[in-house]
Amino acid sequence: MSSPALPMLYFDDDDSVIPHRLREEKPKEAILHDLPPELLHRCLTQYADWGDLVKLACVQKGWKNLVRDAADFGGRDATWELIMLLLRGSDSVESSSGEELVDQNKYSFQNNSTTKNCRGIAKNEALAVKYLTRLSGVEISDIDFGSVDSVGTDSGVKSYLPTDWSGKANTKADESALIALAQCYLTGTGVKNQNAEIALHYLQAAYHYTKSVKSAHKLALMYEYPRESNNLIPIDVYAAFEWFRAAAELGHVPSMAELALCYELGCGTAQNDTAALDWYMKAANSGHGASHYSVGEHYEEARGVPHDEEEACLWYHRAAVLGEEDGVSGLKRLRHVARRVLSANNLQELAEQHELVEILDE
Repeated sequence: MSSPALPMLYFDDDDSVIPHRLREEKPKEAILHDLPPELLHRCLTQYADWGDLVKLACVQKGWKNLVRDAADFGGRDATWELIMLLLRGSDSVESSSGEELVDQNKYSFQNNSTTKNCRGIAKNEALAVKYLTRLSGVEISDIDFGSVDSVGTDSGVKSYLPTDWSGKANTKADESALIALAQCYLTGTGVKNQNAEIALHYLQAAYHYTKSVKSAHKLALMYEYPRESNNLIPIDVYAAFEWFRAAAELGHVPSMAELALCYELGCGTAQNDTAALDWYMKAANSGHGASHYSVGEHYEEARGVPHDEEEACLWYHRAAVLGEEDGVSGLKRLRHVARRVLSANNLQELAEQHELVEILDE
């Protein structure tokens, strides 16, 4: 975690050297005028973390906005770092980019029981949401909610498709902040009440303003699996399919696999083995382990392609190498074919890795 920063002459008693946006709360009287402002800056900020700034802000009235000013001066990364401290505590801040913190499986704001982190900053989720809202670049008033009978309840939450958007262009929107805000409204973190409608719109804003595949995938999961929305949003397999497709077409690999499954099962769309195989192959060729097995299964069962057990074994082998147990099961099932199409070295490596003596035994 990097140290927060302030302008070099922030502690100078001459307001003319302070940027206008940081000057509003600057005191009229001199501050520790016996020391050069450059020395004060070095002593008070160069080795300070956010917790130190919080303590300094309590020293005298003129420094009460130290934390806010440091966030403003440090820009997007500094603001994000402060937000994560306020939400989760300093021990959980892994980087200033925030990319790994917008993954849907890593949100745990509501489960953090720590009231103060080790750097002395009191956990303040409401303040974090305010910073997130400002960083997101999107105000609720900017969003057209359409006609909704009841916001934030199961009966009143409307299903939205990728085409349901009337917002104007917004070049200031921040993907990570928008997704984090959506999660806050889903969990009731830092806000008065959980509100699924607002969460949906923040995710839509992330998708439309920043081309966020993460938000499209999250929207699809929310419509497909109630647990993803804390049971606030009713299942809508048609909306889930459309959002999986939107994310998959933008290159999101897990969405490719989910879209293939939708085609395979006829979930939210007409059943189509050919389309399912096409998307499974795209996902597999992009490194998705489980999709290798699914491609092999299509060849083994002649779904969308002619029956070909040898080709199936090749795909099962790739899945097994990537650690997929289903791939191992497929090779066990077709072990007589596997012995013929796979090299002795490949078979030996798999047997040792997965203890598959039966593949080697005649």
